[in-house]
Amino acid sequence: MAIKIREIEKDLLARHADDPIKLSKVHRYIRFLKIDISCDKDIDKDGTTIEIENGTQRFLKQHPAIATKLSISKEIEKLEDSLGIKNDMPVPSTTTSTVDDKGRKSLI
Repeated sequence: MAIKIREIEKDLLARHADDPIKLSKVHRYIRFLKIDISCDKDIDKDGTTIEIENGTQRFLKQHPAIATKLSISKEIEKLEDSLGIKNDMPVPSTTTSTVDDKGRKSLI
């Protein structure tokens, strides 16, 4: 599923057209989404690690785009909260319950 940045931007701009502060946040949010997609493309192209050569030394290092993605994901989440964008993904339960033979539930 491809992210349709222009559709997201249009929708958010229409929702917050009368609030200049939120419009600024919309523009920042869209910019972060574009950076995130660019990082994905770089990671897809190069892999999650890159080879560094320093003179005669060679070693593998985590792709710098991964660190970028992690740092902007926090900002994206903050902006989503501020703009009222809800995450539709269900949150997994942290506890599991079982039903015993008498129909009672117990937490495990």
